[in-house]
Amino acid sequence: MKKVHSLFFELIQVSVGQLDCLSRGPEPDEWFEMYEISKQQHVEGISYQGVMKLFEFGLRAPQDISLDWMSEQETIRETNEMSEKPSALAQCYGEELRDLRQPSAEELPTASKLTIQYLYKQYLRHSLDMRLLMDYYFVLRKNSGKYESLKGGGLPGFWGVRRFARGMMWMLQEAMNLDKQYMPFEPLEIEGRFLLNDMMQEASKLERVAHVLFTYPLGIKDLRA
Repeated sequence: MKKVHSLFFELIQVSVGQLDCLSRGPEPDEWFEMYEISKQQHVEGISYQGVMKLFEFGLRAPQDISLDWMSEQETIRETNEMSEKPSALAQCYGEELRDLRQPSAEELPTASKLTIQYLYKQYLRHSLDMRLLMDYYFVLRKNSGKYESLKGGGLPGFWGVRRFARGMMWMLQEAMNLDKQYMPFEPLEIEGRFLLNDMMQEASKLERVAHVLFTYPLGIKDLRA
């Protein structure tokens, strides 16, 4: 994993209150990369909250990047505030962050089995991103304990859905620092590491197709490489 990706995950954790500060100060080019990643992953509104929190630790993005980032955040905030149909999912984010979640055409379902199956399909469609991962993070925290039944086998093992779910837990642990008490499945690092690299666009098209073919063979018909 690229060093800047690790910094980006730390920034996300600062944004959502899971971390106070970054492990080190980013270089100017790393600030730019993190800004670009936040746009690719559709979390620029949330991530800029972390940028502002770092001010008190003397960590500041270059002014031009910070101004562009702030502008993106304000655009998202205004769009959400003007919406006639507020996002139900955004309410899971809490008062500070709910207007900073970038709107999406579809929303993550919050019913236990449907949530994982939706994320699984988005992965096969190459649409799994940090916004969806963050959505799931907040849903799990809000519904703490309600997914307990899934630990006993509430998901089908075929199609690799259970393996995918365990990989998602590792992703949430690595990228969002989610505590295990909120996890309905035991994290699986080997799967989570591949899924995270794929989400961050570090896996090649060939690696992605091969992974789906051997890990989720019945999902190959839905694959978008």
